[in-house]
Amino acid sequence: MNGKRSKTALLKGIKPVGKPRSMGDVAYNSLKDAIIKGTLVQGQKLIETQLSLQMKVSRVPVREAMKKLERDGLVEKTETRGFVVKNISKDEIGETFGIRALLESYAALLATEHIDDGLLKKLEDSIGAYREALGTGDTERLMQLNTQFHEIIYKAAGSQKLYDLINNFRDFIYRYRRPLLNCPDYAGLSLNDHEEMVAAMRERDQEKVEQLVKKHILRGKEIILREMEKGSMF
Repeated sequence: MNGKRSKTALLKGIKPVGKPRSMGDVAYNSLKDAIIKGTLVQGQKLIETQLSLQMKVSRVPVREAMKKLERDGLVEKTETRGFVVKNISKDEIGETFGIRALLESYAALLATEHIDDGLLKKLEDSIGAYREALGTGDTERLMQLNTQFHEIIYKAAGSQKLYDLINNFRDFIYRYRRPLLNCPDYAGLSLNDHEEMVAAMRERDQEKVEQLVKKHILRGKEIILREMEKGSMF
């Protein structure tokens, strides 16, 4: 072999598989996804034995998952030592949406500094797809495109620190996006807001973009609080 180690050609498409996830992580991700998407509603009891049987895992990973969900603020203990999906208070909604309004409006301001034809096209394509989904009443697609539109702006801001801060609220945002888009007229209002944002970005009017994003987010907060009062949010 002339003193050299032979090399084996790498196979295309084969990547490291990574470490296998624990059953506790699998249970946690499954339950978290169900809570965020609203499949498990606020106040719903979560019984360990029932979850264990339904998920076809032992009670140990379910218990691990519940502890993580409690730390995330998604579930809380009951007096009987069980768990329920946590009800979110009006104060928490007000605080979270207020912080979001500041962070995301600043991200939009920064994105406007970096605006170019490529970024405008991405935003306009997202709006066009959203308009089509609105016409068919596809709420699932509306959620995806709404998320996509804002994600484009977050990344265009060019600040990893700001992006990470906004992402801290990702689960909270997603939890309310579906009921918001199901509210009468809100999906249409959201489309109008997005169109106004892009128009202001095209004009490089940073102050206007910042104010439009704040208005957009705080309107969502007011709708959520109003629907909660009526008992029709969840």
